[in-house]
Amino acid sequence: MQYSLLVTAGPDSQAATTALRAAEAVLARGHTLFRIFFYRQGVLLANRLTSVSAGEVDICAQWRAFIRDHQLDAVVCIGAALRRGIVDADEAARLELEGDNLAPEFVLSGLGQWAEAVAVSDRVMSFGR
Repeated sequence: MQYSLLVTAGPDSQAATTALRAAEAVLARGHTLFRIFFYRQGVLLANRLTSVSAGEVDICAQWRAFIRDHQLDAVVCIGAALRRGIVDADEAARLELEGDNLAPEFVLSGLGQWAEAVAVSDRVMSFGR
């Protein structure tokens, strides 16, 4: 069975961790993940410059490792990302910013990517508000 996930919860939400655990369970049961789409506060999970205090769980790093280890399609909504200061190298250059902060495991794209995921997936799961 093919799944896609919509993650709208940011790194400070338990729903971001729940989404990661659900994604792990999908793969562990032999299913596939077509796409993970990060929207609203969920785009903050793609910020490569986040840091956590000692003893705290770094959910952003856990998401990056999971995506990298399983070579998953992780798409960050470009509109939501720009509103929250998340940019890749191309957007940073276009906007004349001094740097980028999108983690390399993620790509910026539009809502059309989510529409495609919904159309081709057998099951869709949503995490967050």
